[in-house]
Amino acid sequence: MTAAPQAQARILQRLLALLEMRLQQVDEWQVPLPEATAFESIEPFCVDRMSLQQWLRYLFIPRLRAMLDANAPLPGSCAITPQVEMVLHNNKKARITEVTLAIDLLLTENRMPPAKLLKQA
Repeated sequence: MTAAPQAQARILQRLLALLEMRLQQVDEWQVPLPEATAFESIEPFCVDRMSLQQWLRYLFIPRLRAMLDANAPLPGSCAITPQVEMVLHNNKKARITEVTLAIDLLLTENRMPPAKLLKQA
């Protein structure tokens, strides 16, 4: 099932809130703000200058929220789950990748996330 653009935006808002909540639940949210130069990185996920947790908190989530607030077009593709799987471990990984995969599929394939997941947001 696919989502219309307005529905996609509402769903993405909920998924971003859920991602933030899950990062907090697994103690991956309280990370220091990277130095200003870290945001100038041209590497995927800014891997040369910040941790994945910093990238999620200070770049990924805020940028998507800013796009939503501005009613700007959303990215046509997203593939953050493989990086999350490489970096996070054990139960932390499963709790986070469930949400990142839903975001990836929503943005890349316009695929609706499971209703069970949306109820948690």
